[in-house]
Amino acid sequence: MTHQARSNRRVESKGRGRTRSFMRYSLMLAAVLSVWGCGQKGAKLQKSVVPPDKTLFETGGEYLGKSQYIKARLAFQTLINTYPDSDLTSESYMAIGDSFYDEGGTENLLQAEDQYKNFIVFFPTHPKSADAAMKIVSLNMKMMRAPDRDQTYAIKAQDAAKRVMADFPDSPYAEVAKQQLREIQENLARGNHLVGDFYFEKRNFRASKNRYTFIGDQFPDYSAMDEVHFRRAQSLEKTENTDEAAIWYGRIAQGFPFSKHFDEAKARLREMNKPVPEVDEKLAAANQAKVKVPAGFSILRPAIAFAEAIGFKGPPDAYEEARRIVTEKAQAAASASNGEGKPGEDVQVVAIIKKDASGKEEAEIGSATKEGATASDKKEDPKNSKKKNATSSNGKKKSGTQ
Repeated sequence: MTHQARSNRRVESKGRGRTRSFMRYSLMLAAVLSVWGCGQKGAKLQKSVVPPDKTLFETGGEYLGKSQYIKARLAFQTLINTYPDSDLTSESYMAIGDSFYDEGGTENLLQAEDQYKNFIVFFPTHPKSADAAMKIVSLNMKMMRAPDRDQTYAIKAQDAAKRVMADFPDSPYAEVAKQQLREIQENLARGNHLVGDFYFEKRNFRASKNRYTFIGDQFPDYSAMDEVHFRRAQSLEKTENTDEAAIWYGRIAQGFPFSKHFDEAKARLREMNKPVPEVDEKLAAANQAKVKVPAGFSILRPAIAFAEAIGFKGPPDAYEEARRIVTEKAQAAASASNGEGKPGEDVQVVAIIKKDASGKEEAEIGSATKEGATASDKKEDPKNSKKKNATSSNGKKKSGTQ
């Protein structure tokens, strides 16, 4: 082999070695870059992953909004069982109750009642505890029967309304529960009134007297109290308790000048040689304010009554009515507070919209003057703060150069 051939072979072997080294280093660099890239992607994905409890809650809310109640309850219950310490556990308890409440029907409403009671027990200081208590009132009002039917749910609604007033006295629902309590007790009083009349017509005067006495003691705001007093007095007369009967005839003569029994009650007092009291105008006005105004005539009323009787048209939702009243009062209070400002000052109403699990919107109403709102907007606007910082820094530079 010549010298030239040997030198060529050495050059070729050196070239191959360099090529192998280059390829080796290239592969190592590619591996490092791929590992680094995967790490970066993994970090980004990890930051963007939604927590599983929130995913379950949002899924349940979507199903609830679509009226897919069983799927919604499954999602919320899975969240409660899997993540008992999650901040969304309490909301899931409430949402399960809402799913039963929205589905309706006696069985589902009873399930909702149990769920709301558990919510109040487990989360007594939660902001929605008053809402849960109010919904217990509402669902029992939904199940209330006519006065001449079973009064079980009316009694439960009465007890629930009293609990709202006792347990949540500072809640805006307390005043609404007081108004609804009167409606519930009107139903209960009317039922007892019908029972008393039945006993009276059957000439069981002791039983009728006891029933009318019960109405007077338990339901003092009953709209037909003059009827109750008159029948009570008659029952007492029939059982030879004329002195006590005179007391109730006197109540009619004193406080019910608008009653159809007014003249007859005064006549009975004269026949019994009892004094006839003068009309108390303040008492009479208070009693007349309790009288329910009968609904006007409508050719559709029989059809409406039939629809209500068969359950096709139910009563209005008491909870939604309570929310409406509370919202209107909050808006009125905000308007009144705005009236105390400067005359001619513009007012901006601020509403914070929140959504529950089913997607229903709840508004928290607030207000601010235009000047205050503008000032707060400027404070919170990052662009304004950046401009101010830039201006101040430029000013410092200019003063330094001078």
